[in-house]
Amino acid sequence: MAARVLAAGALIVLGSALGVPIAIVLGVVTLLLDLVHVAWQRRGLEPIRYTRRLGASRVPFGERIALEIEAWNRGSLPVAWLRADDEASLGVEVEERDLEDGGEPGTSVLRNAWTMRPWERVRRRFHVLAERRGVFTLGPVELSAGDPFARRVAVEVRPALDTFLVWPRTIPTTELEPPDRFGDRERAIAALAEDPSRFAGVRPYAPGDPIRRIHARASARVGEPMVKRFEPSRDREVLIALDVQAADGPAWDAGWADDDVESLYAVTGSIARAIALRRVAFGILAAGYTGAETRIASVPISSAPGQAERVLDLLARLSSHASMPFERLLLVATRRVRPGTTVLVVTARDPRSFVPALRRLQHAGADVVLVAAGAQATRDAARAREAGFAARRAVLDGHWRTAERLVLAR
Repeated sequence: MAARVLAAGALIVLGSALGVPIAIVLGVVTLLLDLVHVAWQRRGLEPIRYTRRLGASRVPFGERIALEIEAWNRGSLPVAWLRADDEASLGVEVEERDLEDGGEPGTSVLRNAWTMRPWERVRRRFHVLAERRGVFTLGPVELSAGDPFARRVAVEVRPALDTFLVWPRTIPTTELEPPDRFGDRERAIAALAEDPSRFAGVRPYAPGDPIRRIHARASARVGEPMVKRFEPSRDREVLIALDVQAADGPAWDAGWADDDVESLYAVTGSIARAIALRRVAFGILAAGYTGAETRIASVPISSAPGQAERVLDLLARLSSHASMPFERLLLVATRRVRPGTTVLVVTARDPRSFVPALRRLQHAGADVVLVAAGAQATRDAARAREAGFAARRAVLDGHWRTAERLVLAR
């Protein structure tokens, strides 16, 4: 720039000495251009406030997330042009605009540009499409601005990052049999907890019994304190053991089709939703990567509100390839489950390779039910029954993206 200023001064002096008006005009114009450039360059991007707002941090598959982008010129000078390049991770789609290729492989850019008056604030609204399960990011943003003569005066990268999760698609599941909660003819003999809805009579008071359990009428009739007695609870915990590997062979060497894995996750998410609607305590265990240091992804068994959302969050983060053989995961499940827990083994593979691990689960007191998914579900369910396990077939009435019903058939 200093060289241009010197050249402009030289043109003005030389034009004045030689009486050449065009040289004087050229020198003055060049000098004015440089002065304007310096003024806008000193100002830079400091007065520019840029904000990105996502309407949600997690969203079901197939929905849309509202996205608002705001640029605010908080300075007294106009901005001839302002460009914002928001980096987007692979898989992000914006309904109203096509994304451009990013500077790094596997990234794209949401580009916006404005011309702004002093103190002007502008907002643009978009919708991010949730057409793919996973974890996605928007940001950082690269801001660049120019002077009134279209020359760039400032570039700045702002690290603001927005992350959102897209859950796997869930499909209505009406044929899921509930765990035996009330016993009927198969009443529980013993349990750690009692079901207060199942009155079973009275017994004499013993030291330590809660006062509120005293049955007033029975105590008055017998002439001594009597307390209410209830039958043992038959509520069961459910653990979903997900076989992430969608093809036979070693976990580190097996190929997989992305569509098969997504179908398996859609079945698992649908089952989790159905269990949550029945208010049963449940959790999930899977051998996959979620961005954490551990190779085992899990949500502990719970019946607390929001458990289904926690499981769906994990499924959104879960990788499409296994982190360890499924047999090893079942050994981990054997150490974690309590006697009486129902273990739903969701798999798209031939179960014969991990039948010994399923037997160990049974010996630990768990009730094992295999849910066979995928193209060979009928074959896999039959082989599980031959090995002595209860089995169901997860049958979708169409492709997992468009199916409207999931049937857990025998």
